[in-house]
Amino acid sequence: MATKSSENRANLHAAFVVQIRQFIAGTILFNQRVADQVGFSLTDMQCINVLEILGPATPGRLAVCTGLTTGGVTVMLDRLEKAGYIKREANPDDRRSVLVRVNPKKLEKINSYYDGINQRLGAFLSTVPEEELESVVRFFAEMNSIRTSEADARGAGRASDVGSAAEAGKRARRSAVSARAGTRES
Repeated sequence: MATKSSENRANLHAAFVVQIRQFIAGTILFNQRVADQVGFSLTDMQCINVLEILGPATPGRLAVCTGLTTGGVTVMLDRLEKAGYIKREANPDDRRSVLVRVNPKKLEKINSYYDGINQRLGAFLSTVPEEELESVVRFFAEMNSIRTSEADARGAGRASDVGSAAEAGKRARRSAVSARAGTRES
């Protein structure tokens, strides 16, 4: 017979999975609405997102991250460059390739659609104790790691390459430690 504690844990687990699924679905649908309003495809939006996460990247890296063919990336970059959202420039590390950068001025239009969410999230996060925020950061780092390894195991690792989960997790942990150190120093 299950104990009350194990029953509660099972219920929390189930509720947690539902909340995660609702968050993912809602985020995708919201991003699609923003994409529609700025005249992008969802893939265009993800390319911009990838560039914001990674910083400047080669078209080849974008192909790996988006799952598009190199030809598909070229067409997408042509479209984004024509609209002024990205710039291609010579790659200082390899004269045979280019680096793609986002145009910060044009991002203001896209980012304005997220202002309400960001303000509300910021207000909420300001009420969350630091230890809980650290737990949330660890949770998402682990979720990214799990997603990456599962995608790689299924041969669908292309989209998992976005700033590798380990790199993102390390950056997030460093940020949390830096923030904590800054708080203690003052």
